[in-house]
Amino acid sequence: MSNLIISQNAIRQIDNLYSLNDLHKASGNEEKHRPTFFARLDTTKELVAEIQKEDPNAQVLISKNGIGTYACEELVIAYAMWISPKFHLIVLRAFLAMHKSESQNANQIQPLALPMINDDFKQAMIKILNYASQYEVFQRAICTKRGEEQQRQMEFFFSEISDKESYLFVFKPNIAQDIQQASDLLHKLITQ
Repeated sequence: MSNLIISQNAIRQIDNLYSLNDLHKASGNEEKHRPTFFARLDTTKELVAEIQKEDPNAQVLISKNGIGTYACEELVIAYAMWISPKFHLIVLRAFLAMHKSESQNANQIQPLALPMINDDFKQAMIKILNYASQYEVFQRAICTKRGEEQQRQMEFFFSEISDKESYLFVFKPNIAQDIQQASDLLHKLITQ
């Protein structure tokens, strides 16, 4: 039996069932994606029932304290789909690669990996966030404080463009929200 690898994480197996807890960690370990939440879904229960109709003796899903939640391949793929389309593709490709490897097929599909977050990437994100924050301050100053000098600058730079069509007008309402979203994403990436 080949090992299933998802985003550089080995997924434990027991009796041809795969650890949903390991998949949860590989997907980013978000609280809302815990295997217990997936197992409680009506659609999951319906899928288990359909699989067991075909083979009443099949082990499909087991959850035990101390060992975690383990599922058959069909449920693993459904779990990945429940988490996100990208993670679904990662898991699907990993299964395809594993099965092709088992059948000695030389043309393996390489599993899609989640992006690696290194210090250079984090520093670049911090710089971009700082530039965006400075731009927001500049934009607010130009759009809200129109003294005589600012009015002349606005007329010079935007003489051919109406206020409603100018770059500053179009993006002003969203820039603070975009900066907050980037800041939240950066904080999440740094704390991983």
